[in-house]
Amino acid sequence: MKKLIGALALAAMVATSAFAEVSFGAWVCNLPSLISSNGDGIQGGGVSNPWGGWRPARADISFTSDDGKAGMVLGVYTGLNGNNPGSGNGGSIGNADNTLMWVKPIEQIRLSVGALDNWFGTRSDLCFGSWNWLRPEATTDGVRWGEGITFSATSGWDMAGLGVEIMPIEALKIFAFVPLKTSVSDIEYVFGNGWYGAMYTIDGIGKIKAQFIGKYAKTGDKSKLGTIEAAFDLTAVDKLFATVGIEFNIQDNDLYKKGDKMFGAALGASYGITEAFKVSADFSVSIPKEGDLGMAFGVGLDYALNDALGLTADVRMIMPNNSKDPTLSFLAGATYAVGSNGSLGLGFQAAVAMGDAPANKTQIKYVEAAADKKFIFAVPLRFSTWF
Repeated sequence: MKKLIGALALAAMVATSAFAEVSFGAWVCNLPSLISSNGDGIQGGGVSNPWGGWRPARADISFTSDDGKAGMVLGVYTGLNGNNPGSGNGGSIGNADNTLMWVKPIEQIRLSVGALDNWFGTRSDLCFGSWNWLRPEATTDGVRWGEGITFSATSGWDMAGLGVEIMPIEALKIFAFVPLKTSVSDIEYVFGNGWYGAMYTIDGIGKIKAQFIGKYAKTGDKSKLGTIEAAFDLTAVDKLFATVGIEFNIQDNDLYKKGDKMFGAALGASYGITEAFKVSADFSVSIPKEGDLGMAFGVGLDYALNDALGLTADVRMIMPNNSKDPTLSFLAGATYAVGSNGSLGLGFQAAVAMGDAPANKTQIKYVEAAADKKFIFAVPLRFSTWF
């Protein structure tokens, strides 16, 4: 026992000397719905975080060396009942958004390897309303909203590899990412599926961004190359954030299938009218090579009654690429601060098919419309904590 205690003390001392800064933090949100309906009767059960699955616990641990030249990020979370990251009913522990290590050979360059989720800090986000509750799934088809509404970022859940950041001057960041598997991959895959871009910050005005997202694939003598994105985030006006962006897919015409996006555009803004009242809105359009265009827009309101109690609501109209019939979704919710590190909310969310077709292509997370039904709803509780 004494040897074990001594070894642990030595390990702690070595860790302290190697890493001048160790920080712990996490944000967790889960939304159990005791009552819901798929249009064919009242249901019970169903648990989700805003984007899917049940993840009740999480920890993000960052280590930075004494000289600021090296570090690690350890992100872990639990999944239960077969939801990510587990398999089977027992669940398991998996990597969270970022799980990586990094070094700075010189002050202007940072090299990172691992799972990188918006690690470069370039993504454009406008998250309000249903994005923070049970998300209507129809918005995933062609149109954009929420995180990455106008400018995407690598995701730590499905991509791991090597990241390079070059900062020749304070305002300019040049970045590149190449995906790497644990086994050898074709050179076309490694570099043809990379991300390459730059972001320039105009002091007091905003940020200009551009990137190429590689999606290399080849069928016969026809090839798909990737997507070009460009965006501008405006931060010049007090209490206002606005963003606008465009995207264009590069591939041979013969590879486009009906509904595949060729061109897209999105914009959004959030403005604090008072300290307690904020209004947000977004719009995106997806133009396919062949078929019907997709569109989505939403408006949201947030109002703080006092330091503890807040109200939120949003309305969204969604017209995916694969359907002429739009879907209307809405949320009305309230949250109550529980101490300094938690909140509890109650909401009502619904989706309505507006055309002749039923809502069977529309979901609110874990509530999918039954055949020929046009109205679905859920009453989620919103548990959230952070440290």
